Amino acid sequence: MKMMLKLAAKFFVTVTALFCLVSAIAFSSVKISLLSFIANDPTRTESFLYVMSLENQALKRILPEGYERSFGKDALELFTNINLRNMKSFLISEIPGLNAATPKIIVAGKGTDFTNLPIESPPPADFDIYEGGEEYTEEKPVEDSQTKDHAVFIYSTHNTESFLPMLPGVTDPNRAWHKEKNVSLLGKRLGKKLEEKGIKTLVNNKDIQGMLKKRGMRYEQSYEASREVVVDAMNQNKQVRYYIDIHRDSLGRAVTTATINGEKYAKCLFVIGEAHPNYEKNLEFATSLHHSIQKKYPTLSRGVFGKTKAGGNNGIYNQDLSENSLLIEIGGVDNTQEELDRTVDVLADVISEYYWGESMEVNK
Repeated sequence: MKMMLKLAAKFFVTVTALFCLVSAIAFSSVKISLLSFIANDPTRTESFLYVMSLENQALKRILPEGYERSFGKDALELFTNINLRNMKSFLISEIPGLNAATPKIIVAGKGTDFTNLPIESPPPADFDIYEGGEEYTEEKPVEDSQTKDHAVFIYSTHNTESFLPMLPGVTDPNRAWHKEKNVSLLGKRLGKKLEEKGIKTLVNNKDIQGMLKKRGMRYEQSYEASREVVVDAMNQNKQVRYYIDIHRDSLGRAVTTATINGEKYAKCLFVIGEAHPNYEKNLEFATSLHHSIQKKYPTLSRGVFGKTKAGGNNGIYNQDLSENSLLIEIGGVDNTQEELDRTVDVLADVISEYYWGESMEVNK
């Protein structure tokens, strides 16, 4: 009888220990899955809060007004990382390396998810945008002392990126390139608006894509050429603190356009190169501007995105040269001049606020 009781006790202890072990493993798995669920996409915090609010009604007050979710879909995403509203999440989980080649959402703007990540345009075929093989002339460094006290330097690595509304007769987004009607016009307007706000700004007028053509360099070497331009600006203008590289996205207007107070704007986004050790400072700069835009124009900024060298990305974008360096994409191939100009003016406002706020901190 005693032997039977001992065996029964051992069996009970073994089963209980096994149950506790399995429970601990399951709990750890859920915890890790939950952390991964949120970390891989900051917008998922709302999904987690929704699930928790089913038990704690007080949490519903934290969710955005009119927030609607599906418990089944959110639970599936929690345990599998597959989002039925976004089939890209299934591909990312099944294809090795695809996630590494995808821009990372660091700070999501309203409506930003993995279905509308920024996409770079393919390079223009053989640089045929330079009609007739026009020669590019290297410019001599500017020696005028008046150029040595600028605070902001604006340039465009892909300076021939253009917009279909600026190109009559062109309908193919992959041919939205032009040697004059391009993103450099946005840089000039941004420089003008910053000057009006008392911030001395130098806008680069070197044709970076022309540099590539003359030297026989590939389009993929664009950042090598633009780096020379930035370093030259740094050497000539010791007072420059902010470096801004202007681009545009290749997506259509459904993704790149916002309607705010009855007017249409070209949405903007910030790209941070993570392939250098000091990218956090640039991230702070970009995140601050994003939040400033979001307060006044809630749907205008698509957010802050991080890129490494995976998938052929540059991963640095000259941002290792300065703690206040940004790559800003303004609009997409379908945006009009008026929409682009409105967004440039907003950017000038938030950059000005950041600049003067930082200047006051420095002078304290």
